[in-house]
Amino acid sequence: MEQNKVQLIGYVGTSPVMKKLPDGSKRAGLRVATHHLIKKKDGTKDYQTIWHDVVAWDKTAEYAERSFVRGSHIIVEGSIVYRTYADQLGHTRYLTFIQAKNLVNLDR
Repeated sequence: MEQNKVQLIGYVGTSPVMKKLPDGSKRAGLRVATHHLIKKKDGTKDYQTIWHDVVAWDKTAEYAERSFVRGSHIIVEGSIVYRTYADQLGHTRYLTFIQAKNLVNLDR
C-alpha cells in the first residue's frame, strides 16, 4: 500500500515546459493552482490560492504536453517529493514538488 499519495484538483497556471534529458527521457514541469475557501471573522468568504509544482515523466509528460494549456482544469495523482541542494554560494535550498503518476484533463 502506498503511504505517500496526493490528489490535487486544480487549474494549470502555465502550459507544460518540456525537457528532453541526455538519456532520452522526457520531463514536463507545470504549475497547478488549487483554491481554498476561507471564512473571515466578519462572515465574508475569500479564496486562498496555493500553487503546486508538478513534474511528470515520459508518457505522462507527453500526455501533459498534448492535453494541457494555461487554465486547463485537471486532476493530478502522485506523490510529494522533498529535495535539498547547495546553491553556488553553499546555501541549502529546499524543493517540494508533486511527482505525477497520473494526470486527467477535466475539460474533456
